[in-house]
Amino acid sequence: MKKNILLLTLFIILIFAACSKKSSPGSSKKIKVVPTTYAVNVLPLIQMKCAPCHVPSKGGNKTNFENFVIAQKFGAEMVSRIERNPGEKGFMPFRQPAKLTIEEIAIFKKWISDGFLEK
Repeated sequence: MKKNILLLTLFIILIFAACSKKSSPGSSKKIKVVPTTYAVNVLPLIQMKCAPCHVPSKGGNKTNFENFVIAQKFGAEMVSRIERNPGEKGFMPFRQPAKLTIEEIAIFKKWISDGFLEK
């Protein structure tokens, strides 16, 4: 019986000790939020997923998304189309069997929410 009371007392002391620890000011990790930019994040996706149609350097003759100003102008429309499902009118990338991944679509969305940054 005394052994059980002693163990219970130690357990309670450990819980209080663990709960009362305060973190030191330097112990919290700071996360650096990096904005999504056209040059670093969006253009490589366009060149990989929207070519050749929207990439004139690869022979495309549709709206030139290699051009920042044009891509910026059509940013919201691009997101609208890449969010559609295959078979739906206006789905992009055209003639592809599957949508872009959720992560790839998120890059386009973050670019817009970050303010269409170029570099």
